[in-house]
Amino acid sequence: MTEGYRSPETWAGNISASAILHSLPDAVFVTDLQARITYFNRAAEKITGFRAHEAHGMYCKDVLKSGLCETECAVKRALDSDQNIFNIETTITTATGETIPALVSASLIKDSAGKLVGYLYAFRDISPLKKIMSDLELSRAKLAERNAELDQAIEELKMTQEHLLQAQKMESLGTLAGGIAHDFNNILTGILGFASLIRTKLPADSPIERYVMQIERSAVRAAELTSTILTFARRGRFEIKTADLNEIVLEVLQILGRTTDRSIKISHILSPKPCYVDIDSAKMEQAVMNICVNAVEAMPNGGELTIKTEVSFHYADSLVQKLPNQPVNGEYVGLSVIDTGAGMDSETRQRIFDPFFTTKGESGGTGLGLAMVYGVINEFNGYIEVESTPGVGTAFRIYLPVSKRRPGAERSEDWDKFSDAPKGNGETILLVDDESIIRELGRDVLEQLGYNIFVAEDGLAALELYEKHRDKIDLVILDLIMPNLGGKEAFERLRQINPKVKVIISTGYAKDDILEPLLDNRADGFIKKPYKIQNMAQVVRSVINADK
Repeated sequence: MTEGYRSPETWAGNISASAILHSLPDAVFVTDLQARITYFNRAAEKITGFRAHEAHGMYCKDVLKSGLCETECAVKRALDSDQNIFNIETTITTATGETIPALVSASLIKDSAGKLVGYLYAFRDISPLKKIMSDLELSRAKLAERNAELDQAIEELKMTQEHLLQAQKMESLGTLAGGIAHDFNNILTGILGFASLIRTKLPADSPIERYVMQIERSAVRAAELTSTILTFARRGRFEIKTADLNEIVLEVLQILGRTTDRSIKISHILSPKPCYVDIDSAKMEQAVMNICVNAVEAMPNGGELTIKTEVSFHYADSLVQKLPNQPVNGEYVGLSVIDTGAGMDSETRQRIFDPFFTTKGESGGTGLGLAMVYGVINEFNGYIEVESTPGVGTAFRIYLPVSKRRPGAERSEDWDKFSDAPKGNGETILLVDDESIIRELGRDVLEQLGYNIFVAEDGLAALELYEKHRDKIDLVILDLIMPNLGGKEAFERLRQINPKVKVIISTGYAKDDILEPLLDNRADGFIKKPYKIQNMAQVVRSVINADK
């Protein structure tokens, strides 16, 4: 045997059973058959608050004051059945009145002959464990709450991503559509202008005049389609004024009443007070009409169409459509168009504002109606909600900020005949446009009106002509989208040469950040392409006469 080694029997025999029990971290005590305590270790003293000499002779229930002792003791009952028990959870009350959770185990004590002589109890204070479990439960609850918040945040991020993708898609398509519309407007300006010139050359009783008038009407209709494309692209020119949305709704209702099948019941609930908003009334009327026409077409077998207006306060986070604008808290005019038609599934609803998307088939619409609505409402800093259930119906809800202004009297002039248009008095005009057909048309029209004309195909040529003939030139008509040197840059340099130069901007397509500063603050006039020559004559004359 190795020197210094002692078997367990050897060293255990030198240590008393009491010393071993006192070293245990768990409370241990022994009772006789009447449940009176005969042994109490140090851990039992620490947990219960009783000293060993105090506990000796006391009944178990008087020391522990356990919940198990409130009725017949379950431990005693088990032991009487000759069964040991392990880790029963209960509570004990200490000598100082503190209640603590504990795990209790108990076993029978028998002598060498197998006779029952007493009971051994062991119990453990599980307060720290309970505290850990409670903290874990609280952490789990907080984690579940946090997970719910994260799930909500993820859903909001998904919605934001969808909105961003939609906005990017609309912006890309808008740029494409706007570019096409720009070229188309130049072509239409030539068609409309030269048709008007032909009319001036025809005798009053010419049978050809009605053909020319039909060309003009077709060109105007094409121009309206181009205007719709530009509205979607947010590149069109809007005449923003304060108007009562109730009046626009009533105008739409009059048209619907004359054109809608009687199987569709049309009703309205309008705000009793004016719904003042800052809009282009014509564009807004067209937007409302587009929604109503879609609603009517969704009810081929009849139904109900209801239009409502109201003024109410809205919080930004209550508005669904948040792009590309950012909503603000405040008063909004709400416009609802509700039908009982076929409704839409979620996939269709997500695409309704896409340009050229239509559910009407090849023989149906252009798919630009609701795209135009989207562009118009966003241009007016508004927001759109769409709710729809297949077989139940659809509700469009539009929110527009309440105007802080009130509508004023508006006045405009126009002439139906070229012969009635205001004439020139020999003034000289510099016409700048990169399209040869526009330059040719402008020269012919303005010369017939009594003006002298210089023409330039881009900004560089315009500057050269203006520096050479600045003392003769009374007015510059300037296109914005041109090669070499664009209209904005040419405008700035013309003003550097002569701060008092009179400039009319002529375009059918321009980004807001280019067009708005020129029109709002510095340019003297604006001609929207395609234009009738009568309108051109009116704007030219009013700008030349402005200082008179």
